Amino acid sequence: MRKAYGIASLIAAAGIAWTAVAAAEALSEDDCRAVWNTAAGRSDLSAQGAKPYIDDFAKVDTNGDGKITNAEFKAGCKAGLVHKFRGAP
Repeated sequence: MRKAYGIASLIAAAGIAWTAVAAAEALSEDDCRAVWNTAAGRSDLSAQGAKPYIDDFAKVDTNGDGKITNAEFKAGCKAGLVHKFRGAP
């Protein structure tokens, strides 16, 4: 029984580690552009509009003005802070 718990713990830890690595993976320039065009188009991105693509709005909104510019979005893509659309869990 102890061995089963140990194996389960290792599997769970590996899953958490994989999620962290996947979450920090940077989008390609093409994917970043496609997400920007879908999320914001020709205007800045609001916190509400960013929700499906950005988990921590404040990290991408580097100047703290409450909106994400195209330049901030591109930097967020490179830093692995922007992801493709994720539906509700």
